[in-house]
Formats: sequence, structure tokens, C-alpha cells
Amino acid sequence: MKEKIKYFSTDKMYRMNHFSNRRFNLKVIAYIMLGITFFFLFLGAFMINTSLDKEGNTAASKYSENGNADYTVYYKDNSFYDTKYLTSGMQYVASLINTINSKFNYEIHADKNIAFKYKYSINGVLRIMDPSDHSKILYTKDEVLLEEVTKEDTTNNIVINEDVIIDYGKYNNLVNAYKREYGLSVDSELVLTMNILVDGISDISSDKIDKNGQLQITIPLSEQTIDIKIDTKAINNSGYLAAGKGFVIKNYFLYIMGIILVVISIVILIIAVKLFKEYNNFNIYDNTVNRILKDYDRLIVTGQVTIDESKYSNIVIPETFEEMVDASQNLKSPILFYEVIKGEKCFFVIIKDDTLYKYRLTRAYLEKREHVKE
Repeated sequence: MKEKIKYFSTDKMYRMNHFSNRRFNLKVIAYIMLGITFFFLFLGAFMINTSLDKEGNTAASKYSENGNADYTVYYKDNSFYDTKYLTSGMQYVASLINTINSKFNYEIHADKNIAFKYKYSINGVLRIMDPSDHSKILYTKDEVLLEEVTKEDTTNNIVINEDVIIDYGKYNNLVNAYKREYGLSVDSELVLTMNILVDGISDISSDKIDKNGQLQITIPLSEQTIDIKIDTKAINNSGYLAAGKGFVIKNYFLYIMGIILVVISIVILIIAVKLFKEYNNFNIYDNTVNRILKDYDRLIVTGQVTIDESKYSNIVIPETFEEMVDASQNLKSPILFYEVIKGEKCFFVIIKDDTLYKYRLTRAYLEKREHVKE
């Protein structure tokens, strides 16, 4: 709704409804952009943090560790089987088994030379167990099948190949003797284990290889079992020796997206700061007007008064507001205050007879003066 004309100048008419929303919009936009800045900055930092390996290890030397146990089952002479042996992964007639030739293979391969110290041995453990609960061991017997071997190597490879021949009948007979002696129904097995200890040191890393591995073959023992299945345990690992500490990128997509968001947030922050600065320039006008009204409230009168400059023969334009104050005190006349454009422009006026004293204050003037000071 438009208000009536409040001030008539010689060149222009000012209306009180001429109100600029620019200042309010600047503040709202600046705060929105500031919120977007913090959101993008947080999201970007989170993505970068997620994409990095916080352990900070970089690889000086990579290596792979592999080990497997295999076996071949040799039969006794019989009238049914033409072959003397069967390979692993099959089922076997227990009463026909003569020997089980177990094979253990362990290897480490590195892309750079490493000073290795390693040792290994092979043990056999005979276990006689409660058939309803194998965790209940009734009898156990340990046997060293290969004495501990200690070696050193300064190349980038370790290769261990060892064969152990198991007399199946020997262990089967021992279980049968136990069953006859005590009249028990039991389950039994022979567990072959190769234990491997490896230490590896590299000249280009303070880190080292420290491995404690096992290869295993489990052989069931029972004269009552028509066929048996042999289980094995293998090794398949990889790793690296650390060159030093530092952040390692484990997800490049997240890392790049995080960097982009951080850069965008910085750009938006710069724009928001500029908007806040422009908003503060609006405050220069409000702060100046409010200070004058507060400091000289005894001399200034605010209200709705219609003034037409054309009715006054003398119009005096003071250069400073202090001159208006002096004129008001000397003439003993109040200073009339009009804001003709909200947040943009106002007049301070003294009327005495046919003389009009007019001091104009605008935001544009105050911004220009502030810019000159800078």
C-alpha cells in the first residue's frame, strides 16, 4: 500500500513506500551461503578422511606367502586295483592303504631382496577321541617326523619342499591295540603339521617380515571305516614392508570428490564474505543515522510533516551535521528528520521564516567516504 508524498524537492518527489529489500536479501543469502560452505567443507573433509589410510604405511617391498600340503595314497598289493597309488582328493579303502606320502610346500616371493632367517619342522600327533565329542581327548602321542631345519637366504625368495612317508598300518595298529585293551569304541586321527617360522629384514625398510605359519594334513584312522577322506590346511597371504609413515590414498574417487567439495566451499566462503561486507556497508548508513538521532535527540524532531522546497526563497546546504547543530542552537529551532528512502536516504531540515536549512545523508555517500578511508 502506497503512502502519501512526504517530501517535495525541487527535482524529485520521494515516497515512503520506496523501500529496498536488497539489504535484507543480502543478509539472508550470505547466511545461506555460509551454511552451504560449512556443509560442503564438512562433507569434503569427511570424504578425504575416509579415503585415506590412517596407518600411513607406504610399500617399500611387496611379498606373497603361499603354502599347501598334498599327499599321495599308496595301496597294498590287491586283486582289485591295477594302480599302485591314488592322488589327493579322492576316497580310499582304509584296509588297503599301505603308506601316505605327504608333501609340504611353502614359498615366499618378494619384489626386492630380503635377508631371510627361517626354520621349520614336521610333527605328527596321534589322537584318540570320544566319538560323541572330539574335544575330549582320550589318548595322544606326539612324534617328530622331521627335525627342525634352520636356514638363511638373502635373495627375494624362500622355497621349502619336504616329503614325509606315513606308515598307515603302524598308526592304525596302535589305535586297534588301544581299543582292544580297553574295550572302547573310539574315533582317531593322525595330524601332520609343518611349523614354519620366518624373519625377513630389508635394507630399505625398518619394518620386517615375521611369520609363524602352519601346513596341516589330517588323516582319519579306523579299521572299521570302509572309505576315508583326508583334509588339508593351506596358506595364502600377501603383504608389504612399510617404507615409512604417511597418508596413503585407498579410495581415489572419494579423495578427489572431497578435494572438489573443499575447493567449492572456499569459493562460496569468499562470496559470502563479500556479501557480508556489502551488508555491513548498509549498516554504515543505519549506524550513522541512529548515532545522530541518539546523540542529538534534544534537538531533533521526528514526525510526519510535509515540506515543499519551492516555498522557501533561501535554501542553505550545510556541509556537515555539526553546522546543522550550530544553526539549530543559534536559531532556537528544532531539526526535523525525514527518511525518504528506507535504509538509503534521509534529510535533516531546519525551517526559519523563509529560509530552509537542509542536510542530506545517503548510504552511497557514506560508502564512498568509507572506501576513501580504506
